[in-house]
Amino acid sequence: MAPPAGTIRPGRYLTFFILIVAVLYGLVFFTGDREPSPRLGIDLKGGTSVTLTARTPDGSEPTQEALDQARAIIAERVNGLGVSGAEVVLDGKQIVITVPGERGEDAKTLGQTAKLAFRKVIAGPFDPAAAKQQLNQSDGAGDKSGDSGKPGDDGNAKPGDGTKGGSGGGGAAGAAPASAQDGGQDDNSYLPEKTRKEIAEARKVRQSKDLLGAGPEAQRALARALQDVDCSEGSKDPLRGNDDPTRPLVACDQDRQSNGKRLAYLLGPVILSGEQVSDSTASVNSDGVGYQVNITFTGEGNSKWAQITSELAKQSSASPSNPARVAFVLDTEVVSAPTVTTAIAGNTRITGNFTQAEAQDLAQVLKYGSLPLSFETSDASTVSATLGLSSLRAGLIAGAIGFGLIVLYSLAYYRLLGVLLIASLGLTAALVFPVIILLGRSVGFTLDIAGIAGLIIAIGVTADSFVVYFERIKDEIRGGRSVRSAVPRAWVRSRRTILSADGVVLMAAVVLYLLAVGSVKGFAFTIGLTTVLDLVIVFMVTHPMLVMAGKWKILNNRLLSGLGMVSDIGSSVQRSKRKSGPAAARGV
Repeated sequence: MAPPAGTIRPGRYLTFFILIVAVLYGLVFFTGDREPSPRLGIDLKGGTSVTLTARTPDGSEPTQEALDQARAIIAERVNGLGVSGAEVVLDGKQIVITVPGERGEDAKTLGQTAKLAFRKVIAGPFDPAAAKQQLNQSDGAGDKSGDSGKPGDDGNAKPGDGTKGGSGGGGAAGAAPASAQDGGQDDNSYLPEKTRKEIAEARKVRQSKDLLGAGPEAQRALARALQDVDCSEGSKDPLRGNDDPTRPLVACDQDRQSNGKRLAYLLGPVILSGEQVSDSTASVNSDGVGYQVNITFTGEGNSKWAQITSELAKQSSASPSNPARVAFVLDTEVVSAPTVTTAIAGNTRITGNFTQAEAQDLAQVLKYGSLPLSFETSDASTVSATLGLSSLRAGLIAGAIGFGLIVLYSLAYYRLLGVLLIASLGLTAALVFPVIILLGRSVGFTLDIAGIAGLIIAIGVTADSFVVYFERIKDEIRGGRSVRSAVPRAWVRSRRTILSADGVVLMAAVVLYLLAVGSVKGFAFTIGLTTVLDLVIVFMVTHPMLVMAGKWKILNNRLLSGLGMVSDIGSSVQRSKRKSGPAAARGV
C-alpha cells in the first residue's frame, strides 16, 4: 500500500542537506584565499566609489561596443593601481569604479578621457582676466591680441627644447581627424538643455574660425574667446570631450602661476592625435627639476611626428626671435608648450612642472589608451575605514535584534515548535554564509549595507514559511487529527502556499535587481538569494524535522508543545464524532 501523501523518509533529506553544507564549507576553507569571510563593500570596509556617466562628442547614444571598450581601458588603469579588490562595473551608460582602502582617492582620476592631441601654438600665453578687463575697456580691440603669433611674454611659460621637449601622438601631419561636430552644433539631445547650450556657445566662441584670420575681426574674436574661457580653480570646461579637432581652440594651461592664476593659449587645429602613442613612462627630468613623461610612438606615429617637428623647426629658423611652439593638449588643457628648433625623429617627452605623482598619473592614463567616450563624474563618495566598521557593527546589531525578537516570539507562541523554527533559521544562516563567501570569490559579489538590510528582512521572510506550515498543522489538529497524522497532511496543503509566497518575493527581487542601480542591486540580490535558500531549508530540513518530531510523545504535552488549545479542540471534535457514531462520521 502506498504511503499517505506528504510522507517522506526524513533521514535521507537531512543527510543530503548535511552533505551540501559540508561541500560548501569545504570549498570555503580549501579553495581560493581560504579566508572565511565575505567580501565587503566600501561602505563597510572603507574606500571610494566613483560613478561615471558616458557622453559622446556628437551627443548620440554611446554604443555598447564603445562602453565595453571604455570599461576595459578603465579596468586596466584600476589594475595598474595595484590595489586588490577593486572593481569596474558597467551599469547602463554608467561605469561604476569601486576601489577599497586608502588608495581609493586615485579612482577619481581614472575616468579621464585621456584625449591627447598636438596643436600648434598660434598665440599666448595670455591672462584671461586681463583680457576680460581689456575687452570691457575697448570692446575687444585690446593690444593683447597684438601678440598673435608670438610666444607670451609671461616668464612662467612652459619650458621646452627642440631636441627633447615635445609631445607624442598619432595622426596625419597637418591634418586633423574627421569630426561630425561644428562650432555651433547643438545635437547633444541626451544632455540637459542647459549643458547643450553651454557646449554650443563654447564651440561658437572658443573655436571660431575667425581666430585664424587677421586684422581687427580676429583680434575681437580672440578677445571674446579669452573672455569666455574660465581658467579659475574648480571650473568645468564644457568642451571637455566635445572640442572640434578641425578648428582652432582657446584652452587653459594645466599649471598655475605663482600668483595662482592659469594662463590661456590660442591653438591651431589638431596636427597629431594621441591614438598612435604605444607606451608612456614617467622619469626624472634630465634637464632640470621635477619629472617628465616619456612617450613612445607607433611606427606611423614616429614618421609623422618627425615630419611635423621638421616643419616647425624650419619656422623657428626663419624667425629665431619667435620660435614655433607645439602644445600637448590633454582633454582641452595645455600640459606643456615647448618650442621646436630641430626636427625630432623617434620618441619624445612631455616636460613641465610635474611632481612624481602627476607624471606617473599622466603616463598611466596615456599608456592604457584614450577612452572612446568622455565621462562626467556624476557621483563620487569616499568612506573611511572607521565609518565602514561602524556601519558593519550597526548592521550586525540590527540583525541580532531582529533575530532575537523572532526567537522570543517563537518560544512564547510555538514553544517546542518554536525551537524547530529557531533551529531552521540557524541552519539557514549556516547555508547563506558560505554561499555569500563563494559568490564573492567566483563572481565578485560584495556585501554592503543594503545587502545586510536584505539579509535582515529575509529573516522575517524565512520565518513566514515556517509560520504557514505550523498554522496548517494546528488546523489539522483542530480538525481532530493527531500530531503524527497532521504533519504530512499539513505539508501537502501548506507547501503550495509557501511556494507561491516565496515565488512572489523572488519575482519582486529579480525585477528590482534588473531595474535598480548601485547598492539597491545588493539588496535585491540578497533578498532573492535567501528566498531560494529558504525553500531549500523548508523542503530539506524543516519538513523532515517535523516528520521526525511528529513521532515524539512530548508534542502531545499541551504545555510544552504549543499545541495545547488546538489539541483540546481536536479532542472535543473526536469525542463528538465517536458519540455521533460511524454513520455521522461518514457524513450519512
